[in-house]
Amino acid sequence: MLILVSVFAATILLGVPVAFCLGLAGIAFVLFTPGQSLSILPTLIFGGIDSFPLMAIPFFIMAGDLMTRAGVLPKLVDLADALVGHFRGGLAYVNILASMFFAGVTGVAVADAAAIGSMLVPSMIKQGYTRSFSAVLTASASIMGPIIPPSVAMLIYAYVYGGGISVAKLFLLGVVPGCLVGFGMMGLVAMFAYRHHFPISAVGGFSLRNVFKKTVAAIPGLMVPVIILGGIIGGWFTPTEAGAVAVTYGILLGVFVTRQLKLKDIIGCFVQSCRTSAVVFLLLATANMISYILVSHQVPQTVASYFLKFTNSPQLFLLFTIVFLLILGFVLEAVATMIMLIPVFGPIAQTFGLEPHHFGLIVVMTVQVALITPPVALGLFICTPIAGCTLEEATRDIWPFLFLLFVVITLVAFVPGITQWFPRLFGY
Repeated sequence: MLILVSVFAATILLGVPVAFCLGLAGIAFVLFTPGQSLSILPTLIFGGIDSFPLMAIPFFIMAGDLMTRAGVLPKLVDLADALVGHFRGGLAYVNILASMFFAGVTGVAVADAAAIGSMLVPSMIKQGYTRSFSAVLTASASIMGPIIPPSVAMLIYAYVYGGGISVAKLFLLGVVPGCLVGFGMMGLVAMFAYRHHFPISAVGGFSLRNVFKKTVAAIPGLMVPVIILGGIIGGWFTPTEAGAVAVTYGILLGVFVTRQLKLKDIIGCFVQSCRTSAVVFLLLATANMISYILVSHQVPQTVASYFLKFTNSPQLFLLFTIVFLLILGFVLEAVATMIMLIPVFGPIAQTFGLEPHHFGLIVVMTVQVALITPPVALGLFICTPIAGCTLEEATRDIWPFLFLLFVVITLVAFVPGITQWFPRLFGY
């Protein structure tokens, strides 16, 4: 195990991509461990990605891209503006609410940050918001993307964890905490708005007629999560088939309804989906090597017995998991963290009697914080160039949002009833 950890740590420090770090660590372990054969590695690599449920990932990524190119996002932003634009700091509220709406379309945080950021950050700066605050707010709000269903991160968790996970229940568990994050950020904006005299974006004030008009216009976009969740919960199709349906819906919507989707856009969506999915699949492939090594050497059982020597409290284990994942988020991005650690932490959580869906929700929420914790901070790296500020400037404004996320994660972890009532409404 020392060889495995040493090679992985050394390659990470050298800046090697995480997927290759995992692969090199696995190869080094096999080469220097007696009785191990390299011939098993191809089987493990292809076995890590040879799965029908994993096909949902490129479908969901492509569906989100199609909706963006089909002109759905501006309608969602207009609806958000009609609902909250009349408040002081209206455009900041619009940013958060638009991210909540768009989270139900994409399921990918970086897509949310890029789309919302390019559309709203320049307008926020023009209205007088600081560049750093605009970037931080957009990056922080994008965290709702993998929490509010549909969620690519939850699909990955369900696959890596193994059997016994209902994707539908996992999706439904994300609804309440996603809203808590969004409304919590609106509370922060309310405090900042009066302290810094943020402007009001919707000068005409609130109008039910305007809200109704914008809602009707936004219905095509709002239907995406309804189609996906409704189809999965109703048993009409699997998550993978739901992704394919979402892609079909996006193409039909963009070609025949909004008429903004051309053949070159559809081809571009295919290419972008392949590129993004390839990164995830390469991680899954090489991580399967590490998972096999860890499981075959009973590492999860050893770690679990070590924990049980010190405590039999599932709450203490949850707290350790949250803190450990937050710290790891400073150096690794969310998907890599989940793929590496779920094979270890999942069996330990079972040992402590933790419900796997609830544990999965906590893991998915916690690893997303890596989007705004430098030096990795993919969300900030996307939003700061759009805002025209440095990562250091943005980091100074990030702490209230980090504290809010920690509070919500802790609340969800230790008061599970907050989230579990919603899936029960649908029989889960």
